[in-house]
Amino acid sequence: MAYLLLLLVLGCLVYVGWRLARATATKPKTRVIGPDDDPEFLRRLGHGDNPRP
Repeated sequence: MAYLLLLLVLGCLVYVGWRLARATATKPKTRVIGPDDDPEFLRRLGHGDNPRP
């Protein structure tokens, strides 16, 4: 009976470890900020910093 309980606990630990490893592997990466996400870039577009000929 003790071996059965030990196997059950070990199985639970392996399962929890496997789930944690999969959860961290599929975590989305950090976002890359593009020009349209940058408020300073958008602000400079309208103020004539780069005048067009």
